[in-house]
Amino acid sequence: MIQAVPKVVEFVKKSQPCRMKEWIAQKRWNPFNSYKLLVHVERWLHIKRGRPIPPPVLITVDPTNICNFNCAWCNAEYIRRHRNFKLSGKILSELADFLPHWGKKHFENFGVQAICIAGGGEPLLNPETPAFIDKVVANGIEVGVVTNGSQIVDAIDALSQCTWVGVSVDAGTSKTFHALKGLNPKKQMFEKVIENIAVLADYSRRHNTKLGMKHPSYGVSYKYLLYKENIGEVFEAAKLAKEIGCKNIHFRPAGTTWDKLGTDKEIFFSEEDIALFNEQLMKAQELDDETFNVYGITHKFTEQFQRSNFFHKCYALFMTAVISPPSCKEAPIDSYVMGLCCDRRGDTKLELIKDCDNVWKIDDVWGGKEHWNIHDRIDIDTECPRCTYQPHNQIYEQVILNDSMTCKFI
Repeated sequence: MIQAVPKVVEFVKKSQPCRMKEWIAQKRWNPFNSYKLLVHVERWLHIKRGRPIPPPVLITVDPTNICNFNCAWCNAEYIRRHRNFKLSGKILSELADFLPHWGKKHFENFGVQAICIAGGGEPLLNPETPAFIDKVVANGIEVGVVTNGSQIVDAIDALSQCTWVGVSVDAGTSKTFHALKGLNPKKQMFEKVIENIAVLADYSRRHNTKLGMKHPSYGVSYKYLLYKENIGEVFEAAKLAKEIGCKNIHFRPAGTTWDKLGTDKEIFFSEEDIALFNEQLMKAQELDDETFNVYGITHKFTEQFQRSNFFHKCYALFMTAVISPPSCKEAPIDSYVMGLCCDRRGDTKLELIKDCDNVWKIDDVWGGKEHWNIHDRIDIDTECPRCTYQPHNQIYEQVILNDSMTCKFI
């Protein structure tokens, strides 16, 4: 027993999230605080083998795997390289109509409530995306969009109806932006993206749309993935984000993708990198006020900004899904793939439906035998990168399975 103690201590040390101040104390109840997941415990109580499982509260839809940028850390490089396709307007329209009905056969009170439109690629390069946003919003489902910002003007009215739009800028200067995005600086894409953000924020305010509301968490976000080459521009980026009308800026470390684990392309941060980020974040938080928010999202990582996947099994694949374009050119044009993890886009091990032309099939296979088979096969230690759904899994294991918080004693 005595010999086991050091191992336990070491595990506890490694499992601790970063202790840096992610946000100011007055704004702890913010959209990046994973405590919000506890709202969905009642839904997740139904995740049991052999029984119907509620649809996710949130799904991700990737309208395309095509992109006009080439980010140094791209978490979708694999799928962009192997599946350079789009979802058809027909599939997107049918999906928008299906989502309000998903799961209603068994669960009247648990339906899809929100969609994150992101990618495998730049979602606004699919010309059908604005109409899809309009239809989803009309069906009473909230929408958030992650975009590189290059195509905003062409979809500005649809985007203004969203709850939030996150623009992946990831830099505070033109030089760093173009270097990290693999772009020719002569094209001045940084300047274009910054202008597009300002135009969207102003348009939404003037037209009094959802995106322009005076809600502390709605609006345009300046997204910033930390990489060695951009850590020193955190404060500069925060100043710029505030000047152009963003509601917030949020930083999180870039992570190694699933297909690069164990290779020389893994992303690591030194103690000096992390110290510099701490310094820059504290300086940026001085800009935080009633109209602008600064968030450093590090609680899903260890103190070294590495994976913090301290759970035993993945239950998050019953809590969300990713609808993406067909897997190959031989697949029907009007078809889709349903994956179960945004961190492992393109990994066939986590695909529940492949190249199907019927969106209603989702209701038939969700929570079924093959869904559980995928759950059983996942090896978290060797296959999974930094987990976006780490808090989901920890809450399921600790709060639902183990009742570690003795939830009835409130």
